[in-house]
Order: sequence, then C-alpha cells, then structure tokens
Amino acid sequence: MKINRRASTCVVRVIPTMATLLLPLLVSISTPLACIGFSANSGKQPPSSSSSSNQHQRRKKQGFTDKVVEDIVVRDVSAKIRRPNKSSAHGGGGANKQPLNSRQRSFAQRDPIISLNMNLDYLAKSGQRNAAKRCEEMLLRIEAMHEDGYYEKAPDVVSYNCVINAYAHGRASTTTNTSRSEEARRLMERMEEKGLKPNTITWNTLLRCILKEVGDRKWKQFSAKKVKEAESILINMESLGLSNTISYNTVISTISKSKLDDAAERAESWLRRMMELYEATQSEKIQPDTCSFNSVIHAYANTRSGNVTQAPQRARRAEELIHQMESLYKSGENDNVKPDVVTYSAVVNAYAKAAVHEAECASKAMNILDKMVELYNGGDKGVKPNKRTYTSAINAFARIGQADTADDILSKMKVRHEEGDDSLKPDTVCYSSVLDAYAKMGGEEAAFRAEELLQEMEDLYNNGDNDVKPNTQTYRSVITALGKSKQPRAAEKAEQILEEMEYISSHGARDLAPNTIVYNAVIDAYARSKSVSKAYRAELLLERMIEESNKGKLSIRPDTITFNSVINAAAKSVHGDSVVRKEAYMIGLNAFKTLHGLDYCKPSSVTYVTFLKLLDNLVESGTSRDYMAKKVFGLSSSLGLANDLVKAQLRKTCSPLVAQNILLSCDEKEDTNAT
Repeated sequence: MKINRRASTCVVRVIPTMATLLLPLLVSISTPLACIGFSANSGKQPPSSSSSSNQHQRRKKQGFTDKVVEDIVVRDVSAKIRRPNKSSAHGGGGANKQPLNSRQRSFAQRDPIISLNMNLDYLAKSGQRNAAKRCEEMLLRIEAMHEDGYYEKAPDVVSYNCVINAYAHGRASTTTNTSRSEEARRLMERMEEKGLKPNTITWNTLLRCILKEVGDRKWKQFSAKKVKEAESILINMESLGLSNTISYNTVISTISKSKLDDAAERAESWLRRMMELYEATQSEKIQPDTCSFNSVIHAYANTRSGNVTQAPQRARRAEELIHQMESLYKSGENDNVKPDVVTYSAVVNAYAKAAVHEAECASKAMNILDKMVELYNGGDKGVKPNKRTYTSAINAFARIGQADTADDILSKMKVRHEEGDDSLKPDTVCYSSVLDAYAKMGGEEAAFRAEELLQEMEDLYNNGDNDVKPNTQTYRSVITALGKSKQPRAAEKAEQILEEMEYISSHGARDLAPNTIVYNAVIDAYARSKSVSKAYRAELLLERMIEESNKGKLSIRPDTITFNSVINAAAKSVHGDSVVRKEAYMIGLNAFKTLHGLDYCKPSSVTYVTFLKLLDNLVESGTSRDYMAKKVFGLSSSLGLANDLVKAQLRKTCSPLVAQNILLSCDEKEDTNAT
C-alpha cells in the first residue's frame, strides 16, 4: 500500500490593517517625551536618530505590526495635548502650513478615548500572544498620563470592558495559577476604585471568562465550583437589574459544558426560570432564544459517566425540547426560538450516543435527519443537514453494528457532493465511522467491504484529496474487520497492513505510526484465526512491542490487553499436535508471568479467565491441572479480581469437587475478612 504525501503550497497575503495604513500619518505627528514612557514625568533625554533607527529595527524583530496599535494610541493621545502655536510665537510662518486632508482631519478630531477603546477592542480580539497583558499595559499607560495632567479624560467603562474581554478571548496562562475570571475580578475592583460602575457587558464578560475556564483542561477539575460561581453572578445581576439573554445563555452554556452529572437538568432549570421571567415581564431583554434551548439540548446529548445508562431517556427529552421550540415559534409566542441545524444535529447526536443502550435510538436519529432534509427541501435553509449531522447518524448505526445502513448514509453524502454540495463531501471521519461499523459487524462480507473502502480512501488521497487521508483509526478498523472475518490468512493480511503502516511512518508520515491499539488488533486477529502458529506469531509481536518500547517508543508499549490477547492466542491453539500445544502453553505461561512482574500494567479479571481457559484447553485433566487452577484462582482472589467470570471458568477447568472446595474456601475467607 502506498500513500503519496503531497506538499501543499501556501500563499500568504498581507492585508494592511487600519494600524499600518495610519502609520505614515502618525510618523508625521511629533511625539513628546511624555508619550514614550509609562509616566509623563520622565527625566530621560529624547533618543537620537540612530537610536530611534535601532529601536525601529528591534521592533521589527519583535513583531513590528503587533506593536503598531499601541503606538497609535499613545501618539493619538499626544496629538490632543495643547501646544503653543509655533506660527504665532514666531510671528508668522502660516503660509508654509499645509492644509489637512480628510483622513488627517478625521484623525485630529477623534475623541482619544474612542481611539483607545477601538484599539483595545482590536487587540483584545486579535488572538495575539499576551494580548490581554498588552491591553492592560495600554490602559494603565493612558491612566498614568491622565493622572499626570497630560490628558483631560480618563479611560471609561468601555475601556475596562475591552481589557476584560481580552482575558476572556485569550489563551489560558500556562505560567501562572491565575484564572481568567480572577483577572477579570481584579480589573472590576480597579474600576470601582476609579469610580466606574460595572455594567451588563462587564458582568457578561466575566461570565464568559468562567465559561472558557470550564472548557480549559487546566480548570476542568473545578467545574462544580465554576458553575456555582457563574450561578451566583447571575443571581447578583438579577438583583441589580443587569441580567439579559446573553447572561442566561452564558450560564446555561457553562453548566452544559461542565462535568456535573445533573448538568442537563440544572441547565434546563435556568431555562425554565428565564422563560418564567419573560412571561411575567414580557421584557425582550431576557427573552429566551434558540441558543438558550440549544445549550440545554447539548447538555442532554453530552452524557456523563454517571448517567450513560439514561442516555435514551435524555435523548428523548432533548427531542421534546425541539417540539417545544417548534410550538413556541409556530404559535408566535416567541419568534426567537426557531430550531436550526445546530438544534436538530444535537438531537441526532444524542440519539446516536444512546443507540448503544437502545438499538431503536439509531432509527430515531435517522428520522430526525430525514426530517431535516424534508424541511430543507421545503424551503427552510436554516436546517440544512451538515457533515456533522450525517456523521452522527453514521455513528448511530455503527454503534449497533448495522454497517450496511451506515454505508448507505455515506453513499448519500457522496451523491450530494457529486451533485455540487461541497459541504457534504465525506472526509476521513465519515469513512472511519463506517469502517468501525464493519469492524463491529464482523464476517467475510464486512471485511471485504472494509478493504474496498480503505482502497477507495487511499486512491482518493493519492489523487490529491487530503480530506480522506487514512489515519490509525482507519487502519485499526480494517484490521479488526479482518480479524473477525474468519477469512483464510486474514491475520496475515492484518499484519501486512501493520508492516505497511510502519514503513509509511518511517518515511515521513509519522501520524500513521501504529500504536498499541493497532498491535493489539493484529494479535487479536491471530487469536481468532485458525493458524497453527497463532501463539508463536502473537508472541513475536509482543516481543517487538517490548523491544521497541524499551528503546523509548512508548506509543507501542504493551498493555494489559496485549498480554491478555497473547494468552488468548495460546489458549486457542487447540488444532496443532502435541509439540505445537506445548509451545503454545509455554507462550501463554510466559506472558502470564511477565504481566505480573510489570509496573506499568497489571493483570485484570480477564487475564485469569483467559489463563484458566488455557489450562482447560492445553493441560490434561487431573491433579496437575487442578493444582495449577487452584494457584491461579488464589492469586486472583488475593488481588481482588476473583469475580463471577473467574469463578465460572474455574468450575469449567477443575474437577467439580475440587472447584467446589476452592470456592467454599474462598467464601469462608471473605466472610472472615468481613467480620
């Protein structure tokens, strides 16, 4: 298999910003010494022309275009300082004065605080590194100039809001333990010290800081605390009469993205509160909109570890919210809650995740998708299904092993794309989801179709379509499908794909380097095969993984599943002669012992079930097998891994009387320990 990596040519266009366009004008404006430093009362001498030139060069090296906005603010402010008229002081010279053009007149007449706020807003949203700190430095510089008497007006609420917004937009700091919201609160305290009162925008920006923190990996562990903080702020805003739709939506979104098990119910309670306040006051300021409902629906779709079994009920509740939106919109009670593509796609995703618990949820996901297509064809352009919608529907059927239906949805996407809809062009995720469905389905036909799709992806990629480049998940799914196919030499095909991945990754495509999961899939393919040498081939792969990981390649370090798969391959080596069976037994025993001696992975209950199965298949019944089984069970019991599956396999491996005595002794020990 050959994948040609194509080097892409990137053409960079330089678009002049407002700052760079104003630069020639600003250079012509004389800048006093007061505007260079932080304070106007600086005793330093003006720099020479050579030092100015060197400073200019240094700025270029440090990112000249990043600094030009700050220079504009300072020079703009300096232009407002009253100066004596040179022409009157020297008795004339007005004849040489050039008239201002329209751009210069606009610049000269502009309120410097407006200039400051415009530039703060630009820098806050620029995405530049340390933009928030630089915004704050600009703010403090202007405040210092005002306090020194060089400027009549001080920065206002808008100025502070821009700086707080810079912290909300910026990246989380990796060098300090100060959160965005703490920085925002610090600035709000400074506002009040300056006699400025935070307004609705100020508080909403603080809420946005908290929302960003819930999504940050660094602060995710404090989700519950952040949610309570956001709710407390909103309650305070309500008491001050400052809350609006954005306030509620931000809090609902914060709850939706948190790790709380009751996030959906909690988010919906705030939506209900919002709706009740709107019904009571009819104030458009707090009118629920589509975003309000979408955040709650997303919360129901994003099932947490504590309530995954309730996924079907939560998906149904999400659909009920759509019906409520449709009712409110069609009746004219609220024109702002029309369901859109995000709304319907979230419900499709909710049913897709619930399909693993209830198979009929996959059909419900498909029904929602069909409804979206029908509405779109009827003229509602706002609900056109996108690639994410189709991918969720594919995943719904992939989770229940209905690969044919998932493949049909992929085919529909291909047809739509061929008809001219570029937004539905299938990508790697779409193909990989279908391949995952075939991997779950198993069988010869599934493996054959999986190989076809993989070949299709490789052909498209080699012809320049980078959107369908196969990844490690793609290859893993094909390997798994081959392993479950029972085709002749399917395991050998799987190992060939593994070797091709290693070859491709060693020649530049490092993202295609096989990992532990891919190796485990190949070992499992051998365990499922009818190959007489399955245990030997599995052991070779294990040894390769250990050798490479010892050299530092931790991405293929064997884990518990690896060792369990090797033991399983040995346990299923029942078709060879006595020499093959003995070799398989030793391979399984060696893997079992090695696993118990490792620090980075430990045995599981599956380990003991599989090894007891190995004894049952490869060791003749009798005293020796009973003795070994007793030792293995005792070891599992000492580690707290002797669950019902281990006990059931013990009964199959040992003679009935021995198994009964072992289990009786185990129960007595458990009772004694409990007492």
